[in-house]
Amino acid sequence: MKRLIIFMGIFLAGVISVQAQDEALSRKEMKKQQKKAQDEQKYIRTGELLDSMKFVLEADYLDNQRGTRVIVPNTLNFIMVDSTSAVLQIGRNTGIGRNGVGGTTAEGIISKYQVTKNEKRKTYDVRMNVNTNIGNYDVFMMVAADGSARATLSGLYPGKLVWDGDIVSLEETITYQGRTTY
Repeated sequence: MKRLIIFMGIFLAGVISVQAQDEALSRKEMKKQQKKAQDEQKYIRTGELLDSMKFVLEADYLDNQRGTRVIVPNTLNFIMVDSTSAVLQIGRNTGIGRNGVGGTTAEGIISKYQVTKNEKRKTYDVRMNVNTNIGNYDVFMMVAADGSARATLSGLYPGKLVWDGDIVSLEETITYQGRTTY
């Protein structure tokens, strides 16, 4: 009788352990599915922003053609797209500069705009040409599903400048636009 009670106790402990493991697996699966759904929503939201042509790339870093990477304030370093116009700005917290924020501000018209989405990688590529008062520029953006982006600016002259940051809507932006540089 004593052996039967011990056997039943061991059997019940095993059953409870298996149920606990199943619950832990189902919780992990549920979290995994929730994360996947959130990532899909971010991907769709990012695509909507890019298609609406009403967004700002707020840069946290600027890179040049030599690979020099500098931390910059995202309130002064951005690429703004508003329908058919764009603003390309670099600035710093020290100094006045030609635009009043220690850098350069180019405002112009978008002459070509194209968004290509990669469903497999969940990314977007954006190409646009911006005709400004200080030059014509080609901008190529690689945008991830979560809205992080890297934009490369090139013009008629050698060299390039890279903005690295996040895409936000025009309503959510925290940027400050300086005077247009002439």
